[in-house]
Amino acid sequence: MESYSPGSDIISVVKSLLLAQSIVGALVILYQIVLGDALSVESALIGVAVAVVPSLLGLLAVVVKVKRNNRSHISELAWFNESIKLIYTAVLMLLVSRFIEINEIAMLVAYSLTYVGSCLTPILNKPQFRMT
Repeated sequence: MESYSPGSDIISVVKSLLLAQSIVGALVILYQIVLGDALSVESALIGVAVAVVPSLLGLLAVVVKVKRNNRSHISELAWFNESIKLIYTAVLMLLVSRFIEINEIAMLVAYSLTYVGSCLTPILNKPQFRMT
């Protein structure tokens, strides 16, 4: 018999979030491959990565926090997740804009659409779509 763990729920959400953002990100990249140039495709790839990586790191940090202290409040976990995502997104945006030649508009559109793709997470977290 398995014991209930809030960490397993969070991991399920992480998988759904990653799937949703990957689907939207792949569509954005495919669009750039068909209609854009090489710089736009590279910029779209970077934009998708900047959207996915901080979300993943934020949720994984929440999983670690829940495993250390099982009595964390949901509002505290949500704030922690948003803080991690904001910090990593800002750092990645600064590093990319400083050290990599990109098409800023293509990167920001790819980032925005991929980030909005996380709205598909509740749909993909239904039992018939779960990857667990």
